[in-house]
Amino acid sequence: MTSDQEHQEKLQRLEVKLKPEQIRATLSFAGLYQMTHEMIKQAVVPAVRGFYLTGFDESGYTYDEESYKESVLSLDRSVFRASLLWLVNGDAISPAQADRLQEIYAHRHELTHELVNYIVDPDREPKVDLFLDALKILKRISRFWTQIEIDIGTFEDHGDMTADDATPVSLYVLQLCIDAYREGLPAD
Repeated sequence: MTSDQEHQEKLQRLEVKLKPEQIRATLSFAGLYQMTHEMIKQAVVPAVRGFYLTGFDESGYTYDEESYKESVLSLDRSVFRASLLWLVNGDAISPAQADRLQEIYAHRHELTHELVNYIVDPDREPKVDLFLDALKILKRISRFWTQIEIDIGTFEDHGDMTADDATPVSLYVLQLCIDAYREGLPAD
């Protein structure tokens, strides 16, 4: 292929990328990705910390700080990574999934801070495989927390339940957003 043909092909791909429906699809995907990443962060750091909640007093919630430091914070300097390792130790996620979250985070950072490049560069596309992995990991973590709730009796008024029977509202809303995104994708 000559350089003129390559130039023409790139120009055609750019024209497709700059169509309003394609821009909307890229912006929507970036929003879904960001939303999923934020949900993962909430299911990791505050949720693991909440596992050590002991009650509340006049100043707010109280925690078993010593156990939290020993069981979680001692695992890594980063609170997020330490919380992930705690989840790995609890069989909520695999070590590979914990590592994959670093790649998911890096791509979230790119999508957020370099979004214009994903709109105008015909050679840059958001990484759908990372999004799909993020969804799988989020569902695994959510299932883990749901099982803990079942184990402590939160759902006992609902009879025999499994973690697969209960869908957290946050995951339900995320699925609604994903469905809306898919319906709005360009036909081609």
